[in-house]
Amino acid sequence: QRCCVCGQTGATITCCDTDCDLGFHLPCAKEGGCVTQFIPPYRAFCPAHSPEQAVEATPEPDTKCPICMEPVGDRKTYSTMVCPACKTTWFHRDCI
Repeated sequence: QRCCVCGQTGATITCCDTDCDLGFHLPCAKEGGCVTQFIPPYRAFCPAHSPEQAVEATPEPDTKCPICMEPVGDRKTYSTMVCPACKTTWFHRDCI
């Protein structure tokens, strides 16, 4: 299997979308915008089929990630996510 991110062979993770045959290496996932879910049912998605967090709000100005205490920016991106419970605390994907 060829990695859809780096183009090298040996990709062992495949997109869970049944109509998709793209695969990737775990270390390439973040760089390529892939999403891997490490909770049951342990799914993985290529960039085209990655789920997006349903967020109606944007971070308040100067909002900081409570883990690294660095700013999260002013909008939702692949690199940021909001707490699904309180919907007000923002995190960097890397920190989570």
